[in-house]
This record gives sequence, C-alpha cells and structure tokens, in this order.
Amino acid sequence: MIQKSTIRLTVLMIITSLIIMSGCTQAPDSDKDSATDSDTQDNKNESQDGDYIYRTAVVESTEIMVLESFPVQIHVVVKGYLPDGCTEIDRVEKERDGNTFTVTITTKRPKDMMCTQAIVPYEKVVPLDVYGLKAGTYDVNVNTVTDSFELSTDNIIEDAWGGSGANVFREDNNGSTVELSTGDTFQVKLNENPTTGYQWTLETTGGLEIMSDNYLPPAPGLVGAGGIHEWDIKATASGTQQVTGVYSRSWENLTGSEQRFVLTVEVE
Repeated sequence: MIQKSTIRLTVLMIITSLIIMSGCTQAPDSDKDSATDSDTQDNKNESQDGDYIYRTAVVESTEIMVLESFPVQIHVVVKGYLPDGCTEIDRVEKERDGNTFTVTITTKRPKDMMCTQAIVPYEKVVPLDVYGLKAGTYDVNVNTVTDSFELSTDNIIEDAWGGSGANVFREDNNGSTVELSTGDTFQVKLNENPTTGYQWTLETTGGLEIMSDNYLPPAPGLVGAGGIHEWDIKATASGTQQVTGVYSRSWENLTGSEQRFVLTVEVE
C-alpha cells in the first residue's frame, strides 16, 4: 500500500510540474508578440538617410488657442512625447485645403547612436495662417489628432488706416509675385499684436529700399487688440527682388514653424 501511494504521489507531482512548465513556456511567445506589435507601431511612417532615421511624431493632444486680437490669431498647442533621449523634432509643416488645416510634425534620430530609453515629453506651439478667412468652422488635423475652431466673423480688417490701392500688399498676398517699375513705391501692411510678444521682422533684397517702418495701434479702448505694422518700400533696381517677413518673439529661437510673409517683386 505504501508503495502504491508513493507511486501515485510521484505521478501527481510529475503531472503538476508539466502543467506549470507548459504555462511558463507560453509567456515568452506572448512577450514576443507584444514586442512585434510595438516595433511595428514605432516603425510606422519611418524613413532614413545615411545619418538619421525620420518618423512621424507621437501626438497625444492638441489645444486651440484663440488670441485676444482682431484679426483673430490662432495657435495650436501640440503635446506628445519622443521615444528616447536622442530623438528630436525635425520639421513642422502646415497646409490648408478649404476648411481643413493639416499639420505634420516629424522627428529625427541619429541612426547608429546609443540612446537613453526614457520617453521625453514635448510641447510645440504652431501658429496657423488664418488672416483673410471667412466666418465658419475650421478643422485642424495634427498627425491624425483632430480639433476645430470657429470664426464668428470674416477675419480681415477693412483698411481703416488708409493706404488702399493696387500697391498695398497684406497677408493674403503672401507668396504672390507682382510687377513694378524702377522708382515705384508700395506698402506692405501686416497684422501685428505686440501685447502677445509677437512682432514682424521684415527684410528686403538689395533692389528694394524700406523708406519707413511704422506700427499703427488699434482704435482706443480695444484692450489687447492688435494693430497694423506697415512699411513703405521703394523699388530701386531692376530684377527679381523679394520681401520676406517672420512673425516671432525676439527672445525665442526660430524653429521654422513661425508665420512668414514672402512677396516677390519683378522690377523692370
């Protein structure tokens, strides 16, 4: 009897051990599947050149900021994280199709560098070019994370400061090419709100001369509202000339995502 009991106990222990071992051997497969899924997600939209690996940035949330000014200024606050200590934001690209703004943020990481494996939060403020837009609802898509904002009125200032005519150029002329003759003068008028810290810096090529540079404040009583920054410019030499402007805070480094104004002037 004692031998039979001992045999039964031994068999029971062997069976129990096999069951436990069987359960343990499945864990690595599960971990492997999880790692494979993670790798697939991390490598989505990946490209590389000789030195860097480029990916679409991870965006966790966006927030629309409507600045207290008129015309309205819209900034998108983007929050997300970088996967390691070597990855950094590479480019912020913006485009608009109808009532939809699409913002694409990409990252770059040195290809063969050993990096700390701790995620790094980031925050980017992306200004949208909304001057001249009609009243309505507009969607904002940042790396597939969507939000929206509404303009209750057309976002444009009527020329209350004077200076109307064919030779006055504003934000809606951004990217345009105009033809002038040597000796002609023209004005550039851009919306500006110094109370936010943002101001326009304007530069011209050698064949254009800035004759005056003035900021025209808003009407009295409009606390926090923006005004107009205007420049009188003269064409002094023939050829392809250019006016370029950057809207930024003087104490912040330029990132390439700032609002910009470019006017090409063909001078005869």
